Amino acid sequence: MELVLVRHAEAENRETEDGAPADPALTPRGRRQADAVARWLVREPIDRVVSSPSRRARETAKPLSRLTGLAPELDERLREVDSRAGKYLSIEEERLRDRERFRERVAAYQNDPRLVALSERVDEALGDWAARTPSGRVVAFCHGGGINVWTRRVLGMTPGLVFEAQNASIHRFLVSRRGVRSIRSLNETLFLPD
Repeated sequence: MELVLVRHAEAENRETEDGAPADPALTPRGRRQADAVARWLVREPIDRVVSSPSRRARETAKPLSRLTGLAPELDERLREVDSRAGKYLSIEEERLRDRERFRERVAAYQNDPRLVALSERVDEALGDWAARTPSGRVVAFCHGGGINVWTRRVLGMTPGLVFEAQNASIHRFLVSRRGVRSIRSLNETLFLPD
């Protein structure tokens, strides 16, 4: 089966005053990216659409769901490490604002003990979806952290970052009936506008 992971499209940078989860919406550019992802993926047969419950992932999945008629199945296990944080600042925006702070953020994330739990959650979720669709194609809308920990598991590495998943990028993995996993492609973005 083919497991297609899509990082959510560009989301608004947002901070809540009361500390409630930021859970940002897509920007106008992010909505264009989500439409482009849908137009690119709809050319292939799709058996299931899965999404992290975060707003940015659900909004990225929406155009594909509209084109395929497949309602996204929400999976809490695909949420990001900091999904309940009161502030969302994309890694791309942080790099633009302050390169040193960006480097500190990436280094801190690499050593974040929550990555082990994220890796286990994502591995369980994606393993379940692969088992439920043994000869089909599942498209899962999620986050850069989840894509990284899954990629590292496929490569036999410990949890951490291995690359920067671009907004609305597509990452393809093959999973055999015996559970053998391999990478087909990473960071597909040729179809994106801008």
